[in-house]
Amino acid sequence: MKIDPNKPASYKDYDVVPTIRITLSRKKQYADEDRFTVFIAALKKDAWIKHGNMIVEYSISNGVPLEDEEWSQSF
Repeated sequence: MKIDPNKPASYKDYDVVPTIRITLSRKKQYADEDRFTVFIAALKKDAWIKHGNMIVEYSISNGVPLEDEEWSQSF
């Protein structure tokens, strides 16, 4: 790909999507999926991000994953 980060227009010829990766230092909580869905809706409305990927990982302070799977959603 010939994408130049100094020339934003160079991205228009490619199908690229932003990816937001969040690492939380805690265990998964029951309401997390609803929280993340609200966060994505706010990004789409207020930050004008039309589509992307959001990935959430749960870990302890030394970076060891707490959960077997990450939470992820494409929007």
